[in-house]
Parts: sequence; structure tokens; C-alpha cells
Amino acid sequence: MRSFLLLALSVVVSAEPYEGKVISADSEKGALTLINAKGATQVMQVSEADSRLEWTGKQVRGDLIESEGKLRLETIFPADPEQLRQVAEVTDALRRETADRGRAIRSNGDLAPAFLLWDQSAKLVSSSSLRGKPYLLNFIFTRCRSAQMCPAATASMVSLSKALHDAGLADKVQLISITFDPAYDSPGVLRAYAESHATDLVNHRLLTGNKQQIRDLMTQYGITTIQADGTIVHNAATLLMNVEGRIQLRLDGPRFNSEDLVPILRKQLQAK
Repeated sequence: MRSFLLLALSVVVSAEPYEGKVISADSEKGALTLINAKGATQVMQVSEADSRLEWTGKQVRGDLIESEGKLRLETIFPADPEQLRQVAEVTDALRRETADRGRAIRSNGDLAPAFLLWDQSAKLVSSSSLRGKPYLLNFIFTRCRSAQMCPAATASMVSLSKALHDAGLADKVQLISITFDPAYDSPGVLRAYAESHATDLVNHRLLTGNKQQIRDLMTQYGITTIQADGTIVHNAATLLMNVEGRIQLRLDGPRFNSEDLVPILRKQLQAK
């Protein structure tokens, strides 16, 4: 009953995203102190995960909510103008590329499409920065209700991460999960999700960002979604990229056997 009342008392303050610069964070109180566009200082309640991210000194945007007389900032994303310009540039190029390709899905030997997205620490990650190491990529979303889909895909990544540690390869292989629900899956939400699934954030990064960019990545990788019964119904695949950023292997479905992949990855690294 209390959760229902809290929901009823929560009001969206503005239809436009709130923007401000974070001047301090208080993880104990779950709050950020910001200066808004008019120069006013405001204290905002945030999620526990967001209160622990390195937001201090950064320009951010988010949804401003008033709940029980307190201001709360949700769905927080970086809003640095230069970063946004870079993201827009990559998004526009990817949009044109996807339109030119039509329905063609990238296959083995193809170069992975470029992206520029934020990870669970609100740091920008580019596709070019991943080259030099093999990496695995899949798509998930944190609100997935089917235990046989996103949770299973995440569990496979966690299992692979542990297998890589056991094989002494953890620092030589990268794991990437991209959300296809960026409207909800902010860096803070991804951070909380990763921690709840015991994800090793040293070599596994969860990415979010521009909706159009992610949609085009999904199109090029053959990942489809539909809205049904209040959730997102989707297919699943994991792609292995070699050190040059080219697709070496596609594993359809959410699950894979980590023990099968370790020898493949070791062979890749030996041939590097």
C-alpha cells in the first residue's frame, strides 16, 4: 500500500529534462547538489547507484520528480555539450550507413559498426577503443521479465568473465552489453543492475545512450524488438569480435557455454 501511495504522490515537475552541473554528491543521503541553468543551487534525491557515480563537476540531465515534498532526479545522463556533439556525429553517420545497407545484417568477417555510448560509470565508450582486444557483445534490458532471456544472457556473460579469470585472460578480453531500453536504462540503472548480477565491472561494461544509435546497431546485428503486454519482446544473440573489430562468431539465443569460448579466445590472442 505504501509503494502505491508514494507512486500516487510522485509528480513530474516538468515535461522538459532538467539540466544542471553537479557540485557535490552525498552517497549516505542518496543526494546530489546541483546548480541549475539559472544559477540556483538545488539538492536532489537520486538512486543509491547514482549517488555513487562520479557525477561531481559534470553537466547532467534527467527527469525531475517531486515526491513527498522532495525533489528527485531520475534517469540521469551526462549532458556535456562536447560529448553530446560527438555522440550526435557518430549517430548521424550510423543512421546513414544503416539506411544504405537496408535489411542486410552484418555477418562473419564484417567490420563491427561504430558506436559511442556511455557505460555504467557514465564514461563514454567508443567502438574504436575496443580494438586491440577481442570482445563479446550482446543486447539486454534491465526490466526484462523473462528469466530465459536477458537474465540468462547476463548470467552467461558473468560465467564467461569467471572463466576468463580462471584462465588468466580477464585483462585480455572485453565483454559489452548494450541496452535496447535507453529511455529507462541510464548509467545509474545499469550500475545497479550489474551489481545485482555480480557482474565484474573491470572487464564487463554495460552501455546506454542515444536511442537512434542503439536502434541502428540492433538493425545491423539483426536484433528485433516489439512492445507487447507492457514489456519488450525480443530475440537475442552474442557476437564475438576479433582484435580488428571484425565479427568472428555469432551465437544466436541468450545463452552460451563459456567453456566453449575460452579456447577460441585463447587462439585469437595467440594469433594476435
